[in-house]
Amino acid sequence: MGKRKFLEAQWKNLLMLNYRVDQKILEPYIPFGTVLDLWQGKALVSMVGFMFEETRVVGIKWPFHVNFEEVNLRFYVKHFDGNEWKRGAVFVSEIVPKSAIVLIANTI
Repeated sequence: MGKRKFLEAQWKNLLMLNYRVDQKILEPYIPFGTVLDLWQGKALVSMVGFMFEETRVVGIKWPFHVNFEEVNLRFYVKHFDGNEWKRGAVFVSEIVPKSAIVLIANTI
């Protein structure tokens, strides 16, 4: 049996702004076991705005939480698992209009 997806959604009308920051600013936010994923030797932070559409959490379309906007501030890290580098994003802040979304994102 396949692994159940926690979150499924379409990202629409995506806008992404990237800018360089001093690596020292990000150090307190770097998760254990990861390092900054630099681009051409520079640490980048992204502000990303988009529409979540047709959103399902654990396969369910929750009333009033199917289509909504989000803006997030993130930076990029990587982790070496012994064989290869795996990349990820660290979310510093997420702005969404639904309090349940914030609660779920911060809890799980």
